[in-house]
Amino acid sequence: MKLLSIITLNKTIEEKDSIEIIPHKEGNLLEEIMSAKGKYITFIKGTDKCLKNYLNILLDKCKKEFDACFINYNLSYKDEFLKTPEYDLKTKPYKGKYIWSYIWNKEKLVTLIISGNSEKENIDAIFKKIDCIKEPVYIHIPAKPIIKDFIYQDEKEIETYKNIVYVGEYCNGSFNGYITWLKNIGKVFSKDYNITILYDEMYEPTRKSLEKYFNLVQRKENINYLCDRLLVTYSTYYYPKNIIFLEESYLFIHGNMSDFKNSRKFYDDNYTRYIAVSKVAAEKAKGYFPTDKIEYIYNPILILPEEAKPHLKLVSAQRNDQFKKLDRLHQISSILDEENIPYTWNVFTQYHEENKVYGGLIYRQPVQNPLPYIADADYFVQLSDTEAYSYSVLEAIYLSTKVVVTPLQCYEEMNINNENSIIIPFEYFKNENKEKLRKIVLKMVEEKDKKCNNKINKDGWMEYNHLFKK
Repeated sequence: MKLLSIITLNKTIEEKDSIEIIPHKEGNLLEEIMSAKGKYITFIKGTDKCLKNYLNILLDKCKKEFDACFINYNLSYKDEFLKTPEYDLKTKPYKGKYIWSYIWNKEKLVTLIISGNSEKENIDAIFKKIDCIKEPVYIHIPAKPIIKDFIYQDEKEIETYKNIVYVGEYCNGSFNGYITWLKNIGKVFSKDYNITILYDEMYEPTRKSLEKYFNLVQRKENINYLCDRLLVTYSTYYYPKNIIFLEESYLFIHGNMSDFKNSRKFYDDNYTRYIAVSKVAAEKAKGYFPTDKIEYIYNPILILPEEAKPHLKLVSAQRNDQFKKLDRLHQISSILDEENIPYTWNVFTQYHEENKVYGGLIYRQPVQNPLPYIADADYFVQLSDTEAYSYSVLEAIYLSTKVVVTPLQCYEEMNINNENSIIIPFEYFKNENKEKLRKIVLKMVEEKDKKCNNKINKDGWMEYNHLFKK
């Protein structure tokens, strides 16, 4: 009996006493697996380059008993690497449905095939019982997915990146906190780290705003994308199977998950870390994602001087939906009108009639850069029912513009209080409390020239440096 069978397209591998070489013929893979004479079996493509003594290393490891053994791939391939027999590399964990990077015990592999179910869950069940995947058996250069559900894939071109942020079609728009998050990631970190945004569709103005900081790549089905680190937003949630990461994957939670409980279902897809944008967002995510993996890192922000030029006096910028409560803005504007207080209030939002006027409140379509308006305003007003860690309020704080907000938990984390801002209780928007709201509005007018002393919390910035480690 042979110790190892190698099913391969590479005809240059020489057969040894302990090694059986099985040239692969298209359409015969299952038959080749069944007929293999080796105790262990592995698969090698014709384009693979290996360390000179890899067969000897293979045979030595195959003298041990195991169900399957991990083969370590190195994507940082350099010519001189082949000249260095001594190496120290970490073993990467199994990811996705691809059955690659392993040497199998033939008997276990055949059992899995006969069971008629080669889904990822069954494969993972075997891997969880394996003790021998703590060290590499040998190094394959470069890495390529070899088998999917025991069928050879068509050869695909491979593109390799360091950090990939996958956004799918979520960038097919321009007015949401996730786009602002991406811009700030770019402004703060793109000079020091190589970050690529992989997308399916992208709104052209969004593309123009992001191409200043990132390498933008439109995803294609016929290309495998390999990266060391993958970042995905909870709104996209999944990532396509042709994105293969070797070390770390992060799912970023940009909203309060309990707000979406009736419309979205989430499941554990084995992300390395689940990162919320605030403590309250992390707490709300429990029950939707693995509780022991959820943490939070505050959003970074960097506003360049040229982005903020003086303009208007009252400004809001937010989505038009049930949580953002645009009608509360009307309540304040009506009081300003009743008191004959002159004001100009631009409200930038989607899905609203352009230039619709409510007294001095004017609805406008979103602009790519609202920062000049925020910088020149006396107040930035955000009266929503829910926020995870509002970027628009964060922008106002950065620009030393006072804010008018509702009493949400995330604002406590942002150190917003009645000493440095104006906080309007939710009940003040009830009809019976209009006079209480009026006092708040008059206070806004009285204190409009009062200096703003809000400060940006930069605690999360250092954590992001760790995420994008070189």
